[in-house]
Amino acid sequence: MNNIENLFDYTTGQFELIDHLLTMGVGVHFAALFFFLIISQFVAPKYRVATALSCIVMVSAGLILYSQAAMWTDAFAYKDGAYRLQDLTFSNGYRYVNWMATIPCLLTQLLIVLNLKGKSLFSTATWLIIAAWGMIITGYVGQLYEVEDISQLMIWGAISTVLFVIMNFIVGTKIFTQRSTMLGGADSTIKKVFWLMMFAWTLYPIAYLVPYFMNTADGVVLRQFLFTVADISSKVVYGLMISYIAIKQSAAAGYVPAQQALGRLGMEFKEA
Repeated sequence: MNNIENLFDYTTGQFELIDHLLTMGVGVHFAALFFFLIISQFVAPKYRVATALSCIVMVSAGLILYSQAAMWTDAFAYKDGAYRLQDLTFSNGYRYVNWMATIPCLLTQLLIVLNLKGKSLFSTATWLIIAAWGMIITGYVGQLYEVEDISQLMIWGAISTVLFVIMNFIVGTKIFTQRSTMLGGADSTIKKVFWLMMFAWTLYPIAYLVPYFMNTADGVVLRQFLFTVADISSKVVYGLMISYIAIKQSAAAGYVPAQQALGRLGMEFKEA
C-alpha cells in the first residue's frame, strides 16, 4: 500500500466523484484522439508529426486512465455505509509509467512547431527528455514513500523539482527565442502555450504533495481532481493549441488544405 488512496474509507460521494473524474479523463482523451485524426489532413507534412504525436499521447493517456478507473472500482467495495479497501490496492504509479511515454511526445511536438530542425531539434529534444525522465523517475521514487516516510517524499520531490525547473527553463528559452521563426501570427499563440504549460504542469507537483498537507479522504479527492485537470490541460488542450499553431503555419506557408480549414473556421465564427 504505497499510496494514500488505500488508507481511507470513502463516502458514496467521495468514491463516485473520483470514479467520475477518472472516467471523464478517459472520455476526453479518446474524443480528442478522433479530433486529431481528422484534423491531421489539414496540417502540412512538415508539421504533421506534431499532430501524430498528439494521437499517441491520447491513446497512451486514455488507456492508462481507463486502467486507473477500473482499478479504483475493483479496489473498493461498499460495506457498512462506506467504500472500503478490498484485497486489490490502488496505485498512482501507473501514471508515472504513462508520463515516461507522453511527456517526450509533448515536448517533441512543441519543438516541431517551433521550427527546430536537424541537430538543433535532436539536441534540444535529448536534453529535455533526459530532464523529463529524471523528473518522473525521482517523483516515482518519492511517491513510494508517501505512506511510510514523508521526509523521503519531500527529499525526492525536491530533486524532481530541480529537474522540473531545468526542463521548463529550456522550454521557455526555446519558445521565446524561436518565436521570430513562426509564421501566420503563431508567435502570439505560442506564448499562450507556454503559460498553459506552466499552469498545467504545476498542478502535478501540488498533487504529489497532497500526502504532506492533506492526508485525508478529501485529500485523495483533491489529488485525483488535480491529476484530471492537469491531464486534460497538459495533453488535450495543449494538443489542440499545438494543432492550431501547426495549421496556421501550414496556411502561411501556402498549404491549401490549411488555408481552406482556416477560411471555413473564420466563416463559422462570422456566422455565429
